[in-house]
Amino acid sequence: MVDEDIKTKLLILFILEKYETPISQDILTQMCCVDNNWVPYFCFAHFVDELAGARFIFRKPDPRNTDDNLLTISEDGKICLSYFYSSIFKSVRDDVTEYIRNNKLRYRKKQEFICVPEENADGTYTVRCIVLNGEITMFELKFNVPTKAKANSVAAKWQEAAPEVYRTY
Repeated sequence: MVDEDIKTKLLILFILEKYETPISQDILTQMCCVDNNWVPYFCFAHFVDELAGARFIFRKPDPRNTDDNLLTISEDGKICLSYFYSSIFKSVRDDVTEYIRNNKLRYRKKQEFICVPEENADGTYTVRCIVLNGEITMFELKFNVPTKAKANSVAAKWQEAAPEVYRTY
């Protein structure tokens, strides 16, 4: 069992290295456990904790979601991965590489083009539409809407429109 745990941790390091930019722990969990069956869901957070404790990954609070963290592979993690790279089956490495290449933009949209509706004291909502580059806010649009339904509608449309809005900005 320990050998499988080590291989799974190496796989998480490999995924972080292939992703190349900080990724939220929630999105990484979705990628590894929900969208794919690379890592068992109930073990994932424990493995991330162990990798962070060993300083193989860096974890810092996500400024746009206080309940989440941004994860990146550290230099020590890269060195460790280079030593044990061949322990990850080539077919698995190829599958992960292909998946990230084909889906990175979809995950980045969730992480970098965000919309946060906040209820105001008078029952209206302030909607903050944000474009991030990593952790830096590149563009922010803030406006009021009368209802929660309208705020949710704006949030849903922002995910699709944000790349085009940002491109013209």
